[in-house]
Amino acid sequence: MFNFTSNQKLRQQNETEVPETTGKGKEIDPYAKERMAEIEKQRLAFVKKNPDFDMRAEMENPDFVTYVWGRGLTVEEAYILVHREELLEKARQNAQEEKTLPRERILENGAGKNRPAIAKKNPKDLTDKEVDAIIERVRNGEKISF
Repeated sequence: MFNFTSNQKLRQQNETEVPETTGKGKEIDPYAKERMAEIEKQRLAFVKKNPDFDMRAEMENPDFVTYVWGRGLTVEEAYILVHREELLEKARQNAQEEKTLPRERILENGAGKNRPAIAKKNPKDLTDKEVDAIIERVRNGEKISF
């Protein structure tokens, strides 16, 4: 899990392996071994969501270690708790930028490139009801053109 070798190929091979011993000949507690494997899975999943995540840097933060090992939180939950102020500030900045972006004015009908189609009817195709409606509109002073 936490193999600090400089050999990139060896590091990639051992990325998902959990060490059997501590390096001093003592075997690792089965619970600790299981927990390390679980944390490694969480780390890999969180790296997919947040490619900038650096587990080594986070393990140097005592709060992060306490949250993950002492309180049993997931890697993502611990990261959010430790970096909540930074994440909130970033969200505020994104919201402010979005708010200040220039908005396009909605074009009125007919002001754009694609003007609405004008449907002209032929008077001989009108129904009796449509003719009566047009006659009524003319009586009210409206000018009708075809």
